Amino acid sequence: MRIKGTGEKFYIEESDIKNQIEKTAGGSLVNKTLASISLVSLEKALEKNQWIKDAELYFDREDVLHVAVEEREPIARIFTAGGSSFYMDSSGHQMPLIDKVSARVPVITGYTNAKRLSVKDSILLKGVKQVAKFVYADAFWNAQIGQIDITPDRKFELIPVIGDHIIRIGSAENLEQKLARLFLFYKQVMSKTGFNRYSVVDVQYDGQVIGVNKGPASKVDSIQLQKNIEELLKNSTIQNVSDEMLPDAKSATDSVQYSMTAEYDSVSMKTNPNPATRTNPKPVDKLKRQVPRPKAVMKKKN
Repeated sequence: MRIKGTGEKFYIEESDIKNQIEKTAGGSLVNKTLASISLVSLEKALEKNQWIKDAELYFDREDVLHVAVEEREPIARIFTAGGSSFYMDSSGHQMPLIDKVSARVPVITGYTNAKRLSVKDSILLKGVKQVAKFVYADAFWNAQIGQIDITPDRKFELIPVIGDHIIRIGSAENLEQKLARLFLFYKQVMSKTGFNRYSVVDVQYDGQVIGVNKGPASKVDSIQLQKNIEELLKNSTIQNVSDEMLPDAKSATDSVQYSMTAEYDSVSMKTNPNPATRTNPKPVDKLKRQVPRPKAVMKKKN
């Protein structure tokens, strides 16, 4: 038996697969004739498991049954507005929680409770997949983003691990460019002024980074936050951005909004004194041929 996964641990156990096979077959397959075993039925039964993406079963020349299962990879844990929770893979497929295993994936709150998705819900689902896939796949943002909130107007807000601020990205459109601007804002501004200085950092508008001042922070907290973010930035593998996209840090301490052209070749600054409040509370062709043989046995393949 072989289970294919992408993480360090499996979400499906061999015992569960074996039990499902025997349940579908009406008992153990050992000593059963091959004619009485439907591999297609066994595969379909396994694939009804929401954690199984694909299952392939076949007999070799020694009448040994081989079982190959590919499990789904969660990219986010979703919390609905009604309080229910599940995992989601890159295709939007929902998988139930597992008591024995917890996946380390971004948490998304405020998702719809609807059983059947409307047009607006389908658009939202597309955005959820885009944001979750990007954050999960990027080592820096996967480490920095602790939670993704969906606001009542179906926009996205990111809650960072380091820094007491909200990151507004709006829709999932142009997500890579938005987070590239945010990364530079971290690198050129917040790593020097402190990560507790702003209550909101808004990158949803094209070519802009808007920071809303929160007020003075504890000096000790600011020093520790600066050390934390410097370590995070140092370990980042992000390479496709340029320091010239933001102004020099010496002008950053008195400025709150940075407006950049599409080519990022000029920058202007202005103050935005009105902080916005959060509205979302924190709380996630198969092988079918077989050669007729008299009997079948099951064997675990290492």
